[in-house]
Amino acid sequence: MTREHINSAFDDDLNELDTLITKMGSLAFSQFIAVTDGMANEEANLKSLIKNDKKIDQLESEIYNKTVEIIAIRSPQANDLRRIITAPKIATFLERIGDYSKNIIKRREFMIAEDSDLHILQKLNDISEIARELLTDVLDALGRLDSKKARLVWEGDVELDAQHSVVYKRIYRRMVEKGSSPAEINALFIAKNIERIGDYCTSIAEQIYFIENGKMLDEERPKIDFKI
Repeated sequence: MTREHINSAFDDDLNELDTLITKMGSLAFSQFIAVTDGMANEEANLKSLIKNDKKIDQLESEIYNKTVEIIAIRSPQANDLRRIITAPKIATFLERIGDYSKNIIKRREFMIAEDSDLHILQKLNDISEIARELLTDVLDALGRLDSKKARLVWEGDVELDAQHSVVYKRIYRRMVEKGSSPAEINALFIAKNIERIGDYCTSIAEQIYFIENGKMLDEERPKIDFKI
């Protein structure tokens, strides 16, 4: 993400900002991967991962402070300014991804406390895989400031929405036919958390596109009609 400037100290500041964002992205990514890998496995201890959310929150604060410092000292222009002012937004989206991963863990803990069968969460494997791909691709696009790949992520979220709709309808109709259970209710909440992580991936993609092109995507984000 680095472009060299006459003032090497400015490059150092930008590199530090990039490092903080990369670190935050890696932590949010590893958190989500661990959660989706283990959520249907009764032997997996995911509760210990909740503490990682504080690390993500701390990095968000550091990114905000570094952004303020760079603007105050360096008076950045054009592309550099776009990179800097979008950093706190991207950090907020990554923080939200971390929050939703934490929410999934908490829902899973509710299920364990209620002695629910975690195997129902295997129904969420497809949407989990799509969300993982979106997160992988958007973090790669962010690291290389690849606006074309960012746009593909932005467009690809519709696949996650479609699969979420399929899963939601399948579980909901079973609840209508056979009566609802705590396991199914929690599974629906977890599915929605995964879908929202996809939304934040597209939000990051929009910021990458803005950095490189100096304008936001002027099209409406692809969505599907959600009907029961």
